[in-house]
Amino acid sequence: MRLFHIFSSLVLLIPSISMAQTFSDTSEIMNIAGKSISKGEFEYTYRKNTQQQVEKTSLDEYITLFVNYKLKVAEAMALGLDTTKQFMDEFKGYRDQLVKPYMVDKNAEEVLAQEAYNRLLEEVEASHILFKVSSDATLQEKKAVYEKALQVREEAMNGADFAELARQYSEDPSVTKNNGYLGFFGAFRMIYPFEKAAYETPVGEISMPVETQFGYHLIYVSARRKARAVTTAHIMLKVPQSAPEEEREDEAWEIYKKIENGADFAELARQYSEDTSTAQEGGVLPLLTTGQIIPSFENAAFALTEIGEVSKPVRTEFGWHIIKLLSETQPLPYEEMRSNIIRRMSRDDRANAGQKNFMDKLKEDKGFTWNDTTREALEIMASDTAFRERLSQMNEPLFTFNHENYPASRLNSYLQPGEITLAVLHQQFDNYVNDAITDYYATELSLSDMDFNYLLQEYHDGMLLFDISSQKVWDKASEDENGLKKYFKKNKKNYTWNTPHYKGYVLSGDNEDIVSDAKVQLQKSNLPSDTIIAHIYTQYNDSVQHITIENGLYAQGMNATVDYLAFHIGKADTTTIQDICGKILETPESYTDVKGLVISDYQNYLDQEWIKKLRKRYPVIIRKEVLATIDDESEK
Repeated sequence: MRLFHIFSSLVLLIPSISMAQTFSDTSEIMNIAGKSISKGEFEYTYRKNTQQQVEKTSLDEYITLFVNYKLKVAEAMALGLDTTKQFMDEFKGYRDQLVKPYMVDKNAEEVLAQEAYNRLLEEVEASHILFKVSSDATLQEKKAVYEKALQVREEAMNGADFAELARQYSEDPSVTKNNGYLGFFGAFRMIYPFEKAAYETPVGEISMPVETQFGYHLIYVSARRKARAVTTAHIMLKVPQSAPEEEREDEAWEIYKKIENGADFAELARQYSEDTSTAQEGGVLPLLTTGQIIPSFENAAFALTEIGEVSKPVRTEFGWHIIKLLSETQPLPYEEMRSNIIRRMSRDDRANAGQKNFMDKLKEDKGFTWNDTTREALEIMASDTAFRERLSQMNEPLFTFNHENYPASRLNSYLQPGEITLAVLHQQFDNYVNDAITDYYATELSLSDMDFNYLLQEYHDGMLLFDISSQKVWDKASEDENGLKKYFKKNKKNYTWNTPHYKGYVLSGDNEDIVSDAKVQLQKSNLPSDTIIAHIYTQYNDSVQHITIENGLYAQGMNATVDYLAFHIGKADTTTIQDICGKILETPESYTDVKGLVISDYQNYLDQEWIKKLRKRYPVIIRKEVLATIDDESEK
């Protein structure tokens, strides 16, 4: 909001991130307060300004605005306003927002969307072993869990049964029921790091330990198959889960033989199926894709390959099923599925892949490395009550990036008051790294992308302009009562009304004596209006409000009571007793009668006087020969 205030008032508006034309001419067009202004910077802001105006500012007018703007910025810097912590923190926040759109791998979204589509066409069958890692785990604890996962993987590689290892080591609660077996799954069925590792592990092999938010996983991939979406029908005979495996098996086979002998599947479903939700529809089930139904049914259904093919009786935890393949839905082309895939990506770890890929590539290119010794030392110190004090003395590098060591002591600025848990500490490690990389890239971008550099400079100068203008003009004008009085007195002829105004009190009550007495008190009192009104209310208003009093300045048409009693127009309100106590003014008698206008004019006056002083204080040099090469947009 404050930047909008600045630039709208000076006709120097903040633009979008980039412009179609790049202004890279470094020729000096002006030198203001000892600072060189390039033709590129001046033309950049001038073109933006004219693009956003209905009536374009002439080049000569804009030069005056621009010079005044830069002089005020020079004064702000001379006063050190750009060195305050508040300014630096706020500017950094603006800069980080500006640089974010640049710090994205623009191809990442498309690559990941295509990857997801391909995975929707093929499913993997996998089992896993989970080794949990607490969010408060130290580096040493994480390393220990990782090493344990490696040891278990080695056992599996040497021939140990993966399901047995899962029962022995996995910390996934479901292992007691599934022995680590997850069945078939496709894209978006698992968290992305897990999905990625599963698809990248060849059939019959075991992944290296894969880190997710839950801990480390070993993933064994046992098969791959084409992903399918099929419509099936079934005939079900219910069997309690605790019943013997063979219970009602003979009944199921008898029904199957009838199908083999040509009986109609739908009629048999209506006659025998105990799935009451589908029986009367011939046993037809909703469209089936992976993960929508229990694996034992799913596997039997997907084993059917020919339309009309019927499975032999299949036992599941619900009973016996005979399944018929009715139809198969073919996947849509990528172009038709892309928008849906992008929406699904926005809800998982792929959402920030563009930023993450960019950061990871920059880390790799610039040799980012953690100093694990320092990290481990900080984890040990975290529980110390003197942690912050000790941290401030730690000059050992926490990490290295672009051949620069970043000391642990700077981490102090990221820590909030309160308990420092390891989870909080680890998060601040990452914030420190992200800020360091953002700082680096913003600096590099300022040197390589002139439009970004100009925009960043505009934010910097705009913030300073706001601060210095508040001090010298806006706040001063609002708070300088004596100055406002003198300015109004000197320029009183500039403030007139087309019609008279009533200035004073408007009384309304339910008792004539109360209204009359209140009017007398208002006429005689020298107290401020709010004070005397409050005093009268204390006298007469208890649990019932007997009188109301307004104080103000009224033009005709603003208040019905004033219109009738002061201007003698309109009709009286007969529902209450009304009176007024004040006077008719032909012109304003005090600056408070036109306070908004006076403050605005006084601000302009202070601004102009301030600019005169700045032009005397700081030298301004304009290179007319360079300026002559810029077209005046107002003449087009």
